[in-house]
Amino acid sequence: MKDINVINFFEENNINFSSNFNLGVTNLPSKLDFGKEINNIKNNQLHANMKFTFSNPEYSGLGDKFEWAKSAILITYNYKNKTQPSMLTSPGYGQIARFAEKDYYLPLKNKINEIEKVFEKLNIKFRSFIDNPNHYDRTFFVSSGLGWQGKSTMMLTPGSGPWQLLATIYVDHAFEESKNTNYSCGECNLCQISCPTGALNSEYKLDSNKCISYWLQSPELIPYEMRNAIGNKFYGCDDCLTSCPPGQENNNVVIFNKNQQVNLEAIIKEDNEKLNEMFYWFYIPKRNAEYLKRNAIIALGNNPDQNTSSFLEKIYPKSSSHLKIYIIWALFKIGNNDVCQNLIYSYDSEENSIKEEYEKLKKMISLAK
Repeated sequence: MKDINVINFFEENNINFSSNFNLGVTNLPSKLDFGKEINNIKNNQLHANMKFTFSNPEYSGLGDKFEWAKSAILITYNYKNKTQPSMLTSPGYGQIARFAEKDYYLPLKNKINEIEKVFEKLNIKFRSFIDNPNHYDRTFFVSSGLGWQGKSTMMLTPGSGPWQLLATIYVDHAFEESKNTNYSCGECNLCQISCPTGALNSEYKLDSNKCISYWLQSPELIPYEMRNAIGNKFYGCDDCLTSCPPGQENNNVVIFNKNQQVNLEAIIKEDNEKLNEMFYWFYIPKRNAEYLKRNAIIALGNNPDQNTSSFLEKIYPKSSSHLKIYIIWALFKIGNNDVCQNLIYSYDSEENSIKEEYEKLKKMISLAK
């Protein structure tokens, strides 16, 4: 029996796709297994302390997860903008990376829900994965003919480049397999050149220990060298994405995008619960908005306005011990050493990691006298 064409199947069942979507199919069993690759990253400590698919590589990286599945449908959603946003910010403002300016997963999730309802109606067995730690979302990307892995480690497609999100649906129906493609980055290494911290110094490998996006989502104390590299970034870094030629438009129109600019003082003063609501699509450790305020303080230290120093000094007494160490660092970065000197000797915390940070700050401030 001839395998079913997946596009025709969806059209017959009144599921339509806009030009933002791409579909590909890999027949199963595929014998694809990325568990070893994920473990190698983990064993070489290139994942920093990231969990997600690194928690159980043997399962998350396994392509053939279900004996009953005959096909894996890969659906991608392209969220590339038609214009190039301006990365300039005024003093006191911070940047939100382009990939995080809004919930780009929402259209993809809605489409997957629509497909699931059809499968349920037709009694087709399926299992979907979208932004799920139990599935390495790029497993079937190349085999489904949708593109290739770039030197940035991002999955790239002609026309959309890295600006895409992935979802996988395992089904017990045999769909027609997509044709393989033969794309590559060739000699291009603009992503490596554009990375501000050298996190992409090795081709096709990302060192998360040096990745700004990782640190702005991490619950760990952010190292000093990373705080400086963060600059005015409030959430995320997509320098490697914006530099990628397949993801760029042919025009040179640059626009100011208000969705990528935040008033850092307003973020710091905002209620934590409100911040979680405002940025519900962000990954925030333990949904604790203190980490967003930490990011804002770092960005403010790197991109202050004329009121920043007095603002930080004012909020210091009522801030948590976790935020206080970043406030002192930011004041030091601005150059307000006298205030730092007064605050550092009044500082007190029982947490060992914060005590160690306190001693580092104390030494740094004393050396700057």
